[in-house]
Amino acid sequence: MDFKSLQPGAAYFYYPRPLCVVGVWDSKRERANFVPVAWAGPLASRPPLFGVSISPKTHSHQLLLQAGEFSLSFLPWQDVELVAKLGTVSGRDVDKVAAFALELAESEVITAPFLANAYVAAECKVSERHSFGDQTLFVGEILRVAARDAVFAPDGTLRVEAMAPVLYLGANRYLTVDAKTLVTLPVAED
Repeated sequence: MDFKSLQPGAAYFYYPRPLCVVGVWDSKRERANFVPVAWAGPLASRPPLFGVSISPKTHSHQLLLQAGEFSLSFLPWQDVELVAKLGTVSGRDVDKVAAFALELAESEVITAPFLANAYVAAECKVSERHSFGDQTLFVGEILRVAARDAVFAPDGTLRVEAMAPVLYLGANRYLTVDAKTLVTLPVAED
């Protein structure tokens, strides 16, 4: 197989990725705002840190600067269309909770709620932020995780036979995984 050169940014080589929905409390409008984020992921275990990369041009970016905290909601595959729709309008112009009839779950340690249909959610406090190119990386310390019963195995991994996650492939394409594609391989010992 031959390789060809591509312009950086011209191919979605870093996808697929789990997609999360970031929730932030808009204190000015007294409502929650939610935005799907694919450029997100764990950064450290101790302390537990999770990063979300958001454009400074967005309303969500401004809210994160003001609030200093955010929720993460990971939604099941049956909500893939909702996830996509949440990214089509700005919370600056639309009350997304009302427009999409979102059911909310109250957070225990932060102001921003999370989506009630999430299979797992996290409550985060912004500990750092860094500008990289056209994005700001908000680093959140995870203060609390709320998970549905029987969604995670004893080793902490997602039970895909119980819950199919939403993954983002790029260019408005989504996919999931299921038990048929799951392989557990032995760990090599040093």
